[in-house]
Amino acid sequence: MKNIIYKKAPYLFILMLIFSSCDLDINDNPNSPTTATVIELLPHGQVSVIESFASLVNAITSSAVQTRVNSRYDNYTVTRTTIDGLWNSNLYSGGLKDLEDVITQGTIEENWHYVGIAKLMKAYTFSLMVDLWNDIPYSEAFNAEIDMPAYDSGSEIYANLEALIIEALGDLNKTSVLSPGSDDVVYGGDLAKWERMGNTLLLKMYNQTRLVDSSVGPKIESLIAQDNLIQSSTDDFQLLYGDTAAPENRMSLFEVDYVIRLDNRIANYFNDLLTGNNDPRIPYYLYNQTPGEFIGRDSGNPNGLSTFEDQDTRTFHGAYPAGGKYDDGSGGITTADLGLKGAATYRMMTNAMRIFIEAEAVMALGINASASAEVLFEDGIRESMAKVNDLGVGPGISTAQIDTYVADRLLVFNASNDADKLKLIMLEKYVHLFGNGMEQYNDWRRTGIPDDLTLVVQTSPTLNRFPYPSSVTPPTTPNNDEFVFWDN
Repeated sequence: MKNIIYKKAPYLFILMLIFSSCDLDINDNPNSPTTATVIELLPHGQVSVIESFASLVNAITSSAVQTRVNSRYDNYTVTRTTIDGLWNSNLYSGGLKDLEDVITQGTIEENWHYVGIAKLMKAYTFSLMVDLWNDIPYSEAFNAEIDMPAYDSGSEIYANLEALIIEALGDLNKTSVLSPGSDDVVYGGDLAKWERMGNTLLLKMYNQTRLVDSSVGPKIESLIAQDNLIQSSTDDFQLLYGDTAAPENRMSLFEVDYVIRLDNRIANYFNDLLTGNNDPRIPYYLYNQTPGEFIGRDSGNPNGLSTFEDQDTRTFHGAYPAGGKYDDGSGGITTADLGLKGAATYRMMTNAMRIFIEAEAVMALGINASASAEVLFEDGIRESMAKVNDLGVGPGISTAQIDTYVADRLLVFNASNDADKLKLIMLEKYVHLFGNGMEQYNDWRRTGIPDDLTLVVQTSPTLNRFPYPSSVTPPTTPNNDEFVFWDN
């Protein structure tokens, strides 16, 4: 587990992880937690589960949706052994165990604000695990008296998580013996922001299940009407990394592209989409080592994938999302001293993402949202551009550039039928989510958009779900191309 430095205006919070639970078993007794306090357990749990999705899961899913070509996971190459550490050390025996201990210990101590935050982190994590694996241990996952915890169905877990989020929101409003501050590495103890995060998580989950649950439309409308969702970039559910190597606190994507410099190329598909729309985010998203020249790779091209002959010439991830360098056209080989030096942001749920979810629900479900689909489409684009400008690198995307891009996209949008309008919404969301392959992967499976992803040679079945790790014996071991419950 990394030591990570978190920069939170107006102060610098240094989190030293003084213990690790990575050697704990999934069935360690939650009624006998470690001697660590909730103040120590909460940040460790937050970092561990978030890093799981920001690193390995991100690499696999980003390759699946073709924003990058990763030499290890191209062509849906994900095996059961690939998943072992993620499932055991990072999740069940790592961050999730810490969060479960916060819930158990905090309930006894009446530290309700810690309990509420831990429940929201638990709900977020388990929802993504269902999205990856479908049926997983949940209700018996931390019961020390059970050797082989049952695998609950994905749909049942989603229903339980809905109840857990509502519980958590109630906990945040209770009188708490202690309240978190800088030990909450996401929101610094701002409970109002945690409330907006919880409601936005519900919104995301309802939208995720819209193909299999006809009741979600009114639920989405109710959440929007309450007007307590993520509403600005200051509410965004995200994790900020640092820029030092001792202790190591840089984003893993920066380490891969600027320090190790081996695994990733940018997929030609993604670059073609950006350049085809004259997207002003390109120099913030992509860094060309070869001055002024994009050098990417076609997904599924088996030739020379692992020889790294293009290591000093290829295009890598830029300042957004990797904490790398803004591309000013001068080029240069990536090093650990370039750009933001790894002080990146991993964006889990953003205001722009919330806007695009509303827009999708308007088009797919016909709901009454906070605005029309056209207005939401425009607002989502503008908020996405603003998110890039929040980096404070380069000259910034100018108002004129944003207005030109928005006008071009609206011209296409207003001339399209409903199906194509939904496609345009999802493609703009796909571009905004660059760096969060998990959510791009969810959207792609739910909507089929992008609908033109191709592989030069397809050697593995389409990755519709993750395989179970080789270290567990689930009731069944479905093929990777089988669907999770909400994906029909």
